[in-house]
Amino acid sequence: MTTAQGSPGLSPELQRTLEASGVGVYSFDAGTGEFLIDATCRRLFDIDPDLQLSPDVMASRIHPDDLQRYWAAAGESLKNGAFACDYRVVHRNGDVRFVSGRGHLQPGPPGSPPRLQGVCIDVTTQRALEIQLQATQARMQELADGVPGLFAYLDRTFTLRFLSAQYDLWYGHSRTRHLNQHISTVITAESWARRKPLYDRCLAGEVIQYEEARTMANGERRFYSVTYQPHRDATGQVLGILSLAMDITERRAIQEELARSNQDLEQFAYVASHDLKAPLRAIEILVEWLREDLAGFTGGEVQQNLGLLAQRTARLHRLLDDLLAYSRAGRKPGEVVAVDAKLLVEDLFVLLAPPETMRLRADDSLPVLNAHHAPLEQVLRNLINNAIKHHPTREGSVTVYAQDKGDEVLFAVEDDGAGIPAEFTEKVFQMFQTLKPRDEIEGSGMGLAIVKRIVEWQGGRIWFHGGPGGVGTVFKFTWKKVPREGANVGGGEVTHHGNEQNRANLAG
Repeated sequence: MTTAQGSPGLSPELQRTLEASGVGVYSFDAGTGEFLIDATCRRLFDIDPDLQLSPDVMASRIHPDDLQRYWAAAGESLKNGAFACDYRVVHRNGDVRFVSGRGHLQPGPPGSPPRLQGVCIDVTTQRALEIQLQATQARMQELADGVPGLFAYLDRTFTLRFLSAQYDLWYGHSRTRHLNQHISTVITAESWARRKPLYDRCLAGEVIQYEEARTMANGERRFYSVTYQPHRDATGQVLGILSLAMDITERRAIQEELARSNQDLEQFAYVASHDLKAPLRAIEILVEWLREDLAGFTGGEVQQNLGLLAQRTARLHRLLDDLLAYSRAGRKPGEVVAVDAKLLVEDLFVLLAPPETMRLRADDSLPVLNAHHAPLEQVLRNLINNAIKHHPTREGSVTVYAQDKGDEVLFAVEDDGAGIPAEFTEKVFQMFQTLKPRDEIEGSGMGLAIVKRIVEWQGGRIWFHGGPGGVGTVFKFTWKKVPREGANVGGGEVTHHGNEQNRANLAG
């Protein structure tokens, strides 16, 4: 048995290059038993320089679980002339190295065994990176599978590189059969023709959004909101497309039911305002006739009762008008225009005609914003009118101011009146609720309910609290700078495509 530190047939320069690269060279002559390995191989296999070498010595360093595969590869090399095997080497201190072994057989003289020559490459670092990458991919898969929708990734060549587990349910088979395929081979030609321009725009850096109907493998029809998000590297270059399709079937059903309810409400309000107003108008005319006929009659309480009857019919008129306004709140907002909120409030001060002794102030913080003019005016008019109407004196003050909150404006209407009793905190925004008996102050109790409905329609919220020092009330509400109708917060186009019946359209 022979050992050596060098490698036969290699120049010193090549030997140094291989050692610097972590590549060890070995040679074994099956006829003479000569085993040659270089210093890199000795370090890789943790073999002392003075140790006599043999195949068994080398094999003693190989992980027991990899030995069978190692000997199988050695036997195969005798048939095809090439050796290839990846295995683990266990050092005496317990350290484990990953080795990639490659070699080939050189025929010997006639009648003699061949010589095996090859290399051992330390791939421990590479293997660690692969394990880390696999763990990262597994975590990404878990995160994607946790998303309640269909998540996919396409590279710049439109090749599907990732599909979330939800696709298994949609396809009715494993999603893996579609991985690493061009998207045009997975979806229909019609879908590819429609989506290709959207994909191109996304790869150009644009966020795309649209809604469509899709059919599952079991025939169930679902509605999805689809978003294509550009995937960029550290330099900003777009590498691919992140596709997320969120199931909006339940939300769509709720919206449709809400639309039906609103339609029913508007129909009821129309009936109330039209059909009920006709007999109500007849009652009003009858009361006028009675008052004219009995103008000279002073006995009893006839004139007082006729006055109360006229007051009640007028109140019912207002109630019907407010019911109609409540049903239509936010339904017909009009065009989006630039609204100067300070000028709007000042005009409302004049329109509402408060007592001359009341102090009204439109603060300079009131901004100019793009909004639906009519709904914003209705909200401010109701709040300012309430502050004036419910003030206990004719010398109070009302101040309207605002604060920029990024994507919305916070408006506030502050007065120094009597405030709102605690027992009305939960009821103040409900229908038909008034702070005082209707005989003391006229009102249908619908004003703040209408205001709340309008504010919530455009995505805001409304609330109130006591004024400074516990005096008066401050009503606050938020108003979106970008109107909700027609807005696309994500920055991409919102389109509504026709229904897709083939489940092959689901990818991407």
